[in-house]
This record gives sequence, structure tokens and C-alpha cells, in this order.
Amino acid sequence: MNNKNGLGFTSRVQNTQQHFVPDRLRQLRIALGFSTVDFSERIGVSRQALNQFETSRTVPGYETLQRIEAETGFPVGYFFKTISPTNEGPFLFRANRTSLKKTKEMSRFIMLQMQETHEYFSNFLDFKEPNIPPIEFDINSSIDDIEDIAVATRKFWGLGLGPISHVLRLLENNGIVISQVEQRLDKIDAFSQWRNGVPLILVGSAEFSACRLRLNAMHEFAHLLLHTDAEYEEKANTSKEFYDLLEQQAYRLSGAFLLPRESFLDELYSTSLQHLIELKKRWGVSLAAIVRRCKDLEVITESRYELLMRQIKKHGKTEPLDDVIEKERPTVFSQAADLISEHGIKTPQEMIDEMRLPRRLLETIVGVEDGYFSGKSESGKIVNLRSFNKNKANM
Repeated sequence: MNNKNGLGFTSRVQNTQQHFVPDRLRQLRIALGFSTVDFSERIGVSRQALNQFETSRTVPGYETLQRIEAETGFPVGYFFKTISPTNEGPFLFRANRTSLKKTKEMSRFIMLQMQETHEYFSNFLDFKEPNIPPIEFDINSSIDDIEDIAVATRKFWGLGLGPISHVLRLLENNGIVISQVEQRLDKIDAFSQWRNGVPLILVGSAEFSACRLRLNAMHEFAHLLLHTDAEYEEKANTSKEFYDLLEQQAYRLSGAFLLPRESFLDELYSTSLQHLIELKKRWGVSLAAIVRRCKDLEVITESRYELLMRQIKKHGKTEPLDDVIEKERPTVFSQAADLISEHGIKTPQEMIDEMRLPRRLLETIVGVEDGYFSGKSESGKIVNLRSFNKNKANM
């Protein structure tokens, strides 16, 4: 059985070994921002004891595990879940660079949960394989090269040069896995990473307009497409110049993809704010990004660019039409959960019990409403459970 996101049932089953996994505790502690001193005090053990837990020398007792669960919100079973080997690509952000250091571990931790959610659902469903254009890109490539890559990507996906109606759906239909959080992680707009051959993107949404969300998602896709060298992450962390270069390239490609030079310029008969608002409505791109694209294509001067940006900023954080253009949402994980549930393969409660994550974290990653994994959601219905083998789907 398949659906529009290319999900089909499979018969793979999950391996479950019940051994304490020290890295689970260490990763979570670091992601939550606790030092060994702080965390040991919170769970009522010595720093030396915590160190032994995290280095496989001692297994925490039941009471200690209960305190860890109470402190972190992660069920005891989470710390007994095997970590699969992972081949990681560079971990890149769309963010203010000053925020990277203190939020990187939390962001990486969330990406791990996305990877493991994908792996869990893959026990029962076949996701679409990544359909990424086979480009050759050198970090020193020219701007014209990036413009050409944007057009080539559209051609590879069978698109013309017109507006993209739904960016997130386009990416998901080409095998990119996307999750969305209803907040911004300390000035991080979005982040992305290849993990075990799967391209992952997480975007924030609460304070972003629909247009900003679309651009953020495409910006992260640009990183996944252009910046695959594992060394780029370390270089970006140690060199502001290199970090800025990666960001400039990703921004240029996302702008060129959403607003192709040829078709965009054909419609740009004026740079008045009123005409740009009409272009925003048609192309689903923010005024700020449209003005930046005009500057990048050298159709306006620097002074004209600054004037237009001042006019846009008079509206504050919002732009005209921000309250009209509807926000997009990723659907591939939520459709996977619904298919598994509706065909009686696993109930929502069984899924969360086996994934061993806090309910709200899992609901956020999967993109379902509050209560979905607690049995309180109206959409989590189960259809004739006894008609299906709960470990294997023959659809």
C-alpha cells in the first residue's frame, strides 16, 4: 500500500535489547545543558557515580533511574534503547552564529530523535528514497554556478520556472524528512543533516510567517545539496568567514530556486512596494527575500535596497499578507503514524511505548496534535486490529 508521500508497508521488525546504554544518559544530560556536578546533584548521586554511569562502569539502580526520569521527563526505558550506528553528514544551522555553541547539543539531540523515529517507522513502512540531483559542487564555485544548480534542481524534479505552491510537500515528495517545532531554539531558525543516508530538516514555526518558513526549509535543503563534506561542520565552527560563506551559498540557492532569475525578472516590471507585495502573493516569498533577490540580481542599487528594507521594517516583524498566506506543515511522519495506527499494526500507545520518548516530544517530531499518543486524540482511531498481524503488514 502506498500514499502520496510514497509510504508503503514492509515487514521488517525491530530489534530490542534490554541493556543500559550509557551514551543515552550522557547525550541527554549534555542536551539539557547540565554539567556533571549539576546533574548529579539533581538526581541525588555523587559526580563520581554519574561518571561511572556514563562510562559503562556501573549501571544506575532502580531508584536512581526513577529520579532521572522525574528530572528529565524521559522514561526509564529510553536509557535501555540501543543506539544504531550512524553515518553523519555536517550538522548545519540557519541561525545567528552566536547561538551555535550553547544550542548545538540540544539541536543535535533532536536530530537524533528524528533519525530514530524514521528508523522506527521504517520497520513497518517504506519511505521514498532521497531524490536529490547528482550535482558537482566545489565550495569555491561561483554565484553563476549556484544559479545554474537551482535551475537544474527544478528541472531534475520536473518543475517549470513558476511559483512553488507547497515547498514542504515538494521536499517530502523527494525523500527529505521534515519535522517542525512550534518554537525557535535560541535564535535557530532551522537545521539539517544527512544521517544514515536520510536527509533530515527541522524547522521552527511559531514566530515565523509562512513565507519565512518556506525560505528556511529551502535554505536547509541547499545545505543538504551543496554542503555534504563532513569537514564543513568543524570549519564552520572555527571560522566565521567559512560559516558566512556556507550561509551565503545556501541563501543564494534557496532564493534562486524559489525565484528563478528568468521568470522572476520577466514579472518584475516595477520595484514599488505595492508591486512587490503582488509578487509576494504570487510566489510565496517574503518581501525581504524578494528585495534581497532584486539586489542579488543587480536590478536595484544598494541605496534602493536600503530604502525598500526601511519601508518593509515599518510594519515591524510582520509584513503585508503574513496573516493571509497559510503556513505549511510537514506530513510524512504524521501520515506514517496514521497508516500504522489505522491498519491495526500498532496502536498509538504501542508506538510510544516502543519508541520510549516523552509524549509531547514525540508528538512534536511526528507532527500530530496534543494527545495523539495518549489515546485522547480523535484522529488516532484503530481499524479492526484483529484483522492484521501487528508486527507485519500484508497490504
